[in-house]
Amino acid sequence: MAFRRKPNPNRNHPTHCPYCGGMDLFPDEEGDFAWKCEECLRIFSVMFHGQDDPEHAPAPALSTEQALQNSLRRHGHDAVLKKTGDTGATPAKEHEVEEQ
Repeated sequence: MAFRRKPNPNRNHPTHCPYCGGMDLFPDEEGDFAWKCEECLRIFSVMFHGQDDPEHAPAPALSTEQALQNSLRRHGHDAVLKKTGDTGATPAKEHEVEEQ
């Protein structure tokens, strides 16, 4: 396990007591990470110990264009778009209104 930074007593603020579910919580002088529940009178600690490094690094995410190309191929579209920003739509034809 690799520690990213030193634990910070102000980092984790519990929203409820893990014992009774009460929300009337106050910091306690028992320690830097201690909290006291005023409803059940229990004192507990919340501490962030760090984060494990992943066993395998995740693959880099595809760009939006690459993801679109892959999606089109998977769905059987033969004419895969080549240019960035190309939606494949044909330009709208202007309809002329004939006056009578």
